[in-house]
Amino acid sequence: MRRNLIYYTNMNTRQFRIVAAAALAALAVDASAAGWRNIDDGHHLGGRRASEGYMKGKVVLVDRWGAHCPPCRKMLPQVEHIWQSFKTKAFVVLGGHCAGWGTADEVRRIIDENKLTYPVYEDAGLAEGEPQFNAIPFLYVVDETGLVIYKGHSERAATQAIVTALTDMDVPRDIEQWRRFLDFELKELPGKAYLRLEEFSKKFPQEAKEEYAAAKRDLEKVPNIKDLAELVKFAKQAKDMRAFNEKQKDKKQKFVKMVEAAIAKYAPLKDSKDQRVAQEAKNAIADLKWTLAAL
Repeated sequence: MRRNLIYYTNMNTRQFRIVAAAALAALAVDASAAGWRNIDDGHHLGGRRASEGYMKGKVVLVDRWGAHCPPCRKMLPQVEHIWQSFKTKAFVVLGGHCAGWGTADEVRRIIDENKLTYPVYEDAGLAEGEPQFNAIPFLYVVDETGLVIYKGHSERAATQAIVTALTDMDVPRDIEQWRRFLDFELKELPGKAYLRLEEFSKKFPQEAKEEYAAAKRDLEKVPNIKDLAELVKFAKQAKDMRAFNEKQKDKKQKFVKMVEAAIAKYAPLKDSKDQRVAQEAKNAIADLKWTLAAL
């Protein structure tokens, strides 16, 4: 791959300073419930460990870079800053080091020097539908449903795309966005779908009755669906509360006990025979454990 890539330098500053609006208007690629490659122990180079299951339903920033690329190394602290800024949200940074652009030892040394804490894997990225690129560093942002909403070389534009994706996921802008997220979650994330459908029914009661009556009945049949929805909701709330409790030391102990109790209460969901329930429960409990570890 190295022969086909060039450094992305600051020579063309107009390109580098892409405005956010232009970035979000870039052609999107529908990855259809994103699948990921090389997210395994054999390809792990540093930072946290990730998994394809854990990344499901999250906004993902992928950084394709190389150890022998000076602009790539220069951008790494900025990517770490993005991770630190949004890691309490439904968000993951995936560092995908380009094969042939440095040895594993070189990459690990750079990770240590820059104190990178997000997952870094060799040649990690979308298994299908990864945007083509011929210059690094190259960034792309994938939303919850697997849609590539930004691709390019600007960390500023990537950050704006992340903000937009996280905002849209929490509060869709129109009924078509509501439908897109809901249709995805009904297939992949039943706990989140249960919560989303409740919100959709309040906002669009007629459409919910006409379009999702059968889906609602099917959701009610999912094993332990209400417990799963409660866990998903609590995990999100705990992430939001973490920053507050870091500052309020007198309330920290109470918060920790509350999270630990939730982990114990909902742990049996990880053994559900419904694989969607089991995976979503594992993800939510992993979020709760990471929340505790950060305190």
